[in-house]
Amino acid sequence: MRIEQHLVAAWASQLSDKLIQDAIQSLEAMDSQEMLSGDSGLKNVWEEVCVQVQDEQSFFWETYVETIENLLAGYIEMLDKNARLALWTVTESGQDYIDDRQSDDEGDLNIPVDVDEIVAMLKESLLSVAENHESSSISRFLQRHEEGFDELEDDEEDDPEEDEDGGEDDADREPDQPEISAPIFDLRPGLSDPVFFVISRQQVEALDLDESLDFLHSLVPTAHPDHAWVYKGRLSLVISGYDTDPRELFEIPEVCRFLRALDEQWPFWLFFFNQVDDSIKLIALCLASSIEVVPGAAHIDPDGLRRFLERAFTAVNYLFESYGFPESENEALSTEVSRLFANSLISPDRDGYL
Repeated sequence: MRIEQHLVAAWASQLSDKLIQDAIQSLEAMDSQEMLSGDSGLKNVWEEVCVQVQDEQSFFWETYVETIENLLAGYIEMLDKNARLALWTVTESGQDYIDDRQSDDEGDLNIPVDVDEIVAMLKESLLSVAENHESSSISRFLQRHEEGFDELEDDEEDDPEEDEDGGEDDADREPDQPEISAPIFDLRPGLSDPVFFVISRQQVEALDLDESLDFLHSLVPTAHPDHAWVYKGRLSLVISGYDTDPRELFEIPEVCRFLRALDEQWPFWLFFFNQVDDSIKLIALCLASSIEVVPGAAHIDPDGLRRFLERAFTAVNYLFESYGFPESENEALSTEVSRLFANSLISPDRDGYL
């Protein structure tokens, strides 16, 4: 390697370290407003990245990767031409380009710098940093996750011949009645409770169901009832990209069309989505004919609501019957859903809005 190549490589190394550190600082500055892990105990998005690199990736991993790539691309864009060229020379294609032109003394000013390859190189270096990054909150998070899976493994390794009370063998038990444990701390595929189910405006407008259905079908159907039970009441629906749209989401035809298309293939909303926020209500408003009568108050067509609830409760009953979940939980869920709609929706005639 010639002396000028050594100098360029050293400069590129300094630039790389600086850009990676800048990206990490930006990720650290993204706190609860941008985090997808809910009340996980992690401090920022950077720590969310670290735990996924050190343990396992969540369903939203590609969102984190895209964020990292966008940050790095932005920093690279702010560099001057010579700095970008220096970084590119230490990429694989950059090194090949130089090796092929070792005898070219005049040089070529029209060098095809590939910014995407620079981003890919820096991203891999950043993820290597994430693999070794430590903090007390990351340690607690990983420990809770490990303890949760240890608990599952202990349950699976219990003596199948006899329970603690010397009771009947598993073979003598009624079929399709799996043991249901309480939900545990889990990283499959979300980071913690709650799990945010994010649908982008781009997906909505393109009616691109693939990514959403891939995740939903990972919940049901499943051969492992505990997997479905872990996510009971944990999902929160987020439809992004409409912040500047003055309409309510249920007033946007494309949003309603998207959710109806999902519902045709996956109707298990009431079991998996939480009753704390407006997720279930938004789904119902979109799947049935709805109008906003005053700001913050909506009316669902009674027939549309009845059809939605009949289909949704049929799906819930299917899960409880197929997986042997406790019937008392089914009754409690049904009661809360009924109360949810009774308390949050109004009748224009009854309440004097018509």
